[in-house]
Amino acid sequence: MTHPRFYLPANLNGPTAELLGPEAHHLHNVLRLQPGDEIELFDGDGTEATARVESASKKRVEVSILSRQPGAAELPAPLILATAVPKGDRFRWLVEKATELGVTRLVPLQTERSVVDPRATKLEKMRAAVIAASKQCRRARLMEITPLQNWAEFLTSLPAGDPLLIAHPGGTAWRADWVAGERPTTICIGPEGGFSEAEISHANARATLVDLGPRILRIETAALALVALCGASLRS
Repeated sequence: MTHPRFYLPANLNGPTAELLGPEAHHLHNVLRLQPGDEIELFDGDGTEATARVESASKKRVEVSILSRQPGAAELPAPLILATAVPKGDRFRWLVEKATELGVTRLVPLQTERSVVDPRATKLEKMRAAVIAASKQCRRARLMEITPLQNWAEFLTSLPAGDPLLIAHPGGTAWRADWVAGERPTTICIGPEGGFSEAEISHANARATLVDLGPRILRIETAALALVALCGASLRS
């Protein structure tokens, strides 16, 4: 049996905890849980707990911690998605699905052909979408969303030797052994017009270009296709 799940960015090691604000409102006013009901908590850093409601109001809920354990829904190795930002609600959809598929960190990219430059307020809203998606897919660790980075700075920040995969027409067909091991794997997705030849040239010495087939894919389609391939390989 699964219990309703709530995000509590606090230490779950004590005997009790409090839910405040929107989480308390959702428990009390929306789900109408009562003292004695059991729930699940997660702290966003990899720990989850089973708890029992002791008292509840629309602004504050007190719970007793019954048990705690590390989350079991993460991939065996970090998976980083660096992507140009799609238009409108497609970015939120991408954030939700990347969370569900186990991405560790999402890096919004500014490239030569980018047409969307997300403001800090939009990125903050996307972090709220990460929390909602983590509840649904039962992850205990929140996917990180970084500030916007330009392509050159992003490449410079990557550790040498870690797998770097770039979705690009004319690349090599998928091979599962590209992501074997425990080192972080980075996936890069360009804008609708693709990465420029100069951008590909800048990364080509250290990157593997991956061809995802003969069809032209939207940003979010290419991103999730490559994320799913990497995730399946990491779990195998």
